[in-house]
Amino acid sequence: MNLLEIFKAGTWTDMSGQVLSFSAKDLKATADAYDPAVFKAPLVVGHPTLNDPAYGWVSKLSTDQADATLLAERDQVEPQFAELVNAGRFPKVSASFFHPTSPSNPKPGVWYLRHVGFLGAAAPAIPGLKPAAFADGAQGIVTIETIEFAGAAPA
Repeated sequence: MNLLEIFKAGTWTDMSGQVLSFSAKDLKATADAYDPAVFKAPLVVGHPTLNDPAYGWVSKLSTDQADATLLAERDQVEPQFAELVNAGRFPKVSASFFHPTSPSNPKPGVWYLRHVGFLGAAAPAIPGLKPAAFADGAQGIVTIETIEFAGAAPA
């Protein structure tokens, strides 16, 4: 399964203009604390309001070998959404976190992933992440789709 690069260590400016620094240690703590049984972060378009749909979910977080990039495994991705991402309609991502001191944080004390927003024309705040894609890159896989027209059975 290919992993989504969703965040990296560094000093970044959030959407409200606040400058925040995230160390490799912070990212490792975020990955270690992530528990989808407690709160499962959705995959969304942009940064949602309360009633926007989820197009998939983050099943697990990890970091690269240097702990400098946060990686997400995805689950239950809506096929039509995956097609849009793979076609380059939403090539960039933007992660949203619960602040460690937020009363809403499912795991207080660490930055906890709130959602992963997929961006179309908007530039992400964090440059240099790999473009988003849902292709597994698996070899030796054959997919055969059966198409039925108006109730006619396939030949």
